[in-house]
Amino acid sequence: MAKKTKNIKDVEVEEVKKKKKAKEIENEVEDLDLDDDGVDDFDKKDFETDEQEEKREKKEQKKRDKKGRKESANTLRGELKKVVWPSASMIVKYSIAVIVFCLFLGLFFVGINFIASVIKGLFN
Repeated sequence: MAKKTKNIKDVEVEEVKKKKKAKEIENEVEDLDLDDDGVDDFDKKDFETDEQEEKREKKEQKKRDKKGRKESANTLRGELKKVVWPSASMIVKYSIAVIVFCLFLGLFFVGINFIASVIKGLFN
């Protein structure tokens, strides 16, 4: 009679299956909320009234809002540190350029208006 031997791959597959099963059992045990005596404790949430549940949810929302505001403020500070602020001389230079450009456009439109009124006066 020939002795039936297991293939190395078969042994490896069985070991992997055993490890997976052990991991599943370990995860199930971790999911249980066990007290020191090994008894599953019920969450307080399971026995809350609607009013208590609303209060708890509002409290949790306030905590999330505070955390969100702090994160937003920290992000804003970080972004403002990255900004390259213009120097005083640059501000003066660009302000003068804007004023000159506005005066140029103003005079341009006054000239167009004057020419249009002269042409209109010729045909009246």
